[in-house]
Amino acid sequence: MRKFTFVLLLCLCLTARADEGMWVMGNLSEKTDSILRSLGLELTPEELYSTENPSLNDAIVQLGGFCSGVVVSPDGLMFTNHHCGFDAIQDHSTPKHDYLKNGFFAKSFEEELPNEDLFVLFHIKTVDVTDLILGAIPADANDLQADSIIDAVSRRLIEMVDYSGKGIESEVNAFYKGSKYYLSVYQRYEDVRLVYAPPQCLGKYGGDTDNWMWPRQTCDFSVFRIYADKDNNPAEYSKDNVPYHPRKYAHVSTQGYYDGSYAMTLGYPGSTDRYLSSYGIESTMRTINDVRYQVRGVKLSILDEAMKQSDALRIMYASKYASSSNYWKFSLGQNTALDNLHVIAEKQQLERDLMQWAQEDTLARGRYIGVLDSLQQFYTDNYETLYGRNLWIESFYSGSDIFGFVLRNLMRSRDDDFQERVAKQYRDIDVATDKKVFLALLQNYIQHVPHERFQLTDIPQEVDSLYGGDYARYVDYLYEKSVFAHPEELKKVHTFDELNEDPMYLAAIDVLGSFFAVWGWHGDVETHERLLGEGIREMNHDHEYYPDANFTMRLSYGLCKPIDFAPGTTGLKEEATSMMTTPRSFLNKHEQNPDNYDYRLIPPVYKWMKKGKFSPQYIDKRTHQLPLCFLTTNDITGGNSGSGMFDGKGRLIGLAFDGNWEAMSGDLKFDNALQRCIGVDIRWVLSVMDDYSHAKRLIKELTIE
Repeated sequence: MRKFTFVLLLCLCLTARADEGMWVMGNLSEKTDSILRSLGLELTPEELYSTENPSLNDAIVQLGGFCSGVVVSPDGLMFTNHHCGFDAIQDHSTPKHDYLKNGFFAKSFEEELPNEDLFVLFHIKTVDVTDLILGAIPADANDLQADSIIDAVSRRLIEMVDYSGKGIESEVNAFYKGSKYYLSVYQRYEDVRLVYAPPQCLGKYGGDTDNWMWPRQTCDFSVFRIYADKDNNPAEYSKDNVPYHPRKYAHVSTQGYYDGSYAMTLGYPGSTDRYLSSYGIESTMRTINDVRYQVRGVKLSILDEAMKQSDALRIMYASKYASSSNYWKFSLGQNTALDNLHVIAEKQQLERDLMQWAQEDTLARGRYIGVLDSLQQFYTDNYETLYGRNLWIESFYSGSDIFGFVLRNLMRSRDDDFQERVAKQYRDIDVATDKKVFLALLQNYIQHVPHERFQLTDIPQEVDSLYGGDYARYVDYLYEKSVFAHPEELKKVHTFDELNEDPMYLAAIDVLGSFFAVWGWHGDVETHERLLGEGIREMNHDHEYYPDANFTMRLSYGLCKPIDFAPGTTGLKEEATSMMTTPRSFLNKHEQNPDNYDYRLIPPVYKWMKKGKFSPQYIDKRTHQLPLCFLTTNDITGGNSGSGMFDGKGRLIGLAFDGNWEAMSGDLKFDNALQRCIGVDIRWVLSVMDDYSHAKRLIKELTIE
């Protein structure tokens, strides 16, 4: 029975390889390269990635540490998603100049808007340094000693990088939970300016209703430009900077795609954990997803009510709401998919197979025999701690903006730029709304904390003794008396330590005490999860395993392919299982859901879409319709947002922005039958820029084939 299950799983893995995987650029095996060519890739490995000559790798950027982007012109024009540019668009928006609502178009270089703290990283090279790092660890070193050696060798390797060029930075990343290590080198550009944003009713069409769902009609893109000094080197913002000239920029294709045509994404996927044990998956569901969904539900209801009160509050909290709601819905979707796809049961079978395989040769494989018992013990012993830790993060660290600011300052080791932090933090805070959030999440934490040892001490005692158990009165006092709730007074304070008698400072001390209780766990889970992964790879040694995503440059490949299973949302029946959506379904959602804010359109957009006069070059030759969004079987996760989607010739056909509800288990288990990547068609992007906004100056910059 074990042999049959092993063979079946191995066959499933091999068939999944056509689409599954986030492969390290410059480290593609001949076998993987052969698969790419059989699917339709026409570029050579050197045209994809080269340290010597311009390659497609040079057109891809990491944006701001949270998204991806693609350079599309010789003057540094960059496409990314609308939701990736959302913070920047919001920062420049006011009730008078509401770029969120109405969109933005810079009609000249001079009108392009700078963005403080926004940067891009260009990937220069990645080098395998596994032997240098693991070879430095003595055989008898314990885990603490090994970690110390890894850190020391990594620092030395980083110091050895040639930093003579401007903006060069590097990092060492662990792969396969520490079984391999790679050194990556980047060049950082810090002058990134907003050039174009569609109206929010296009860029965020469908909102929370359609998030993670298909069919989609979201025109999820925004446009930025990278600037450099006169020598094309990185430079801080200056009016004297000029557009950056890339080594390589992506050409754009309006030829489209068909069912079964090759598609690949290049970008920076953030985090997956597909080799996690069954015990780890169960823990993720119960101690992370359940907690995040519950706490954020409380917070989002308060923000939603506030945003309905005025345009000023809507603009102020738009980005925070979008960010919080994204993974609020993700948490529900991932748990639902993990249950529906029986992922834990599948993992448990694989783990039983591993144990039987290990026992067949205990001399060679004995190190794997106790790994499952150790993992089960760890997750059992630490359940309450892991639950309490995530409850603390969601309730306090990521809850109220003001109280979170106090906590983060308490946890800092430096106090030299306090006023700079105040200026950044308090740009988008409404004190009355923040007070409601803090009260609700404080009470929620006290109600849901899993064990008395994680409970707050001073705050409940103070509420009982001074306010008769009324938390609302206590919070009223806190926000009335604390300087942190009075931004104008706070601007007069020079250092954080001056406020050590402030009532909110003292409350944060109590909350920080519970942090230390929930943050320490017993056992070394990383070592045993890594050992489990090594055992599975050794058992299935004929299978080529890709490393989990860790926000390093990756390539994912697949095919343009429709959904051939029950769709997860409503829409035109013929488009629910189609590979592409059209203006008809866009208008259908708007017209048939007049009370749903997520489908509302501003009058100019509705008039334009209803008129339906789109430039012929953007019309799909097969359907004779303007293509909006499309599906591929590419692998995708957070951080991939804004990744370029390319055809077999390396031409840009779209921007990746979402996955699908049915396969929300993807970060923990890729499902070859269900997994889809949702992208915005580049022809939809071009039509909005060209036909709606008449942004001819930007269209002329592109090389369109």
